[in-house]
Amino acid sequence: MFIRVNHDGFGDGLLGAPPASFKIGGLPVGEGDAEHLLTILGGPSPFRFFLARAMAQTTLTKPFFRVVTSVGQVPKHLRRLFTGSEGRMVGGTIDRWTRTVYVMQAPGLREATRLEYAIHEFVHLFAHPHTTTEQQCPPPCVGTFQRAFGHGFGEGLTQVITEDIMEAQGISRYRDRPYEDFVTVVREVIKVFGRDAMARAYFFGDVAALRTTMEARWGANHLRAVTLHTSAGDHKRVVALIPTLEAAHREREEASRKRAEAARKKEEADRKRIEDLLRDSPRGGFPTPGRERPFA
Repeated sequence: MFIRVNHDGFGDGLLGAPPASFKIGGLPVGEGDAEHLLTILGGPSPFRFFLARAMAQTTLTKPFFRVVTSVGQVPKHLRRLFTGSEGRMVGGTIDRWTRTVYVMQAPGLREATRLEYAIHEFVHLFAHPHTTTEQQCPPPCVGTFQRAFGHGFGEGLTQVITEDIMEAQGISRYRDRPYEDFVTVVREVIKVFGRDAMARAYFFGDVAALRTTMEARWGANHLRAVTLHTSAGDHKRVVALIPTLEAAHREREEASRKRAEAARKKEEADRKRIEDLLRDSPRGGFPTPGRERPFA
């Protein structure tokens, strides 16, 4: 069975409203809740416009949400993605070739994960690229935004989107905070470069424009430092660095403004000097040549 998501551009009621119990981030959800999760993603949130467009471009084939009990139950090319930083097991991943979400059965649950974890993975599902082949995106196929800016930015922005969806729809947060360090950095980055620019890069692959803007503001080397330290989990260092980069940017902007002002004043002075010369020069004192040359 195929599901074309969000024909109307927004998700409200398309697949039926989720049950009232879907307001608790720690709620157990299983494979049968896939359509409710799609409705949540298409519902109110600061990223709704971008999610609606991304979902409208995506065709899903059932079953597209799988809860597994071991890594051996996922395709081989995805298995290493279940081992995160420091060797810890992560809760889920995406097969972009088949548009399938795989999540590990959460501790203490049976054939289910937590609602917050599931929303996070479903956000990944609609990140650019929306349609892939092995030739376009070799295994494992990572989202364009995460490939461009690193694991920390990729997971951080995914979790920011997840949290903003949950907040907009009154869904409580679960007690676990696996991406808190990444989120702290990404929210600071959004303050500088804006939600729309980040969303366009995340959902539609417009990473070149975002990178150009970021490098122009912070410098290529500093941007690389920010992304690398974020992925390394050193969020305190990055959060302390961003105000320094912004202060340097403001200094350059002020210096540029002063240079432009000095150039403008010089141009005005030069123009005034020429006008004064023209105004003060003699008028009508030059002889007019005759029509005929005199003979010697």
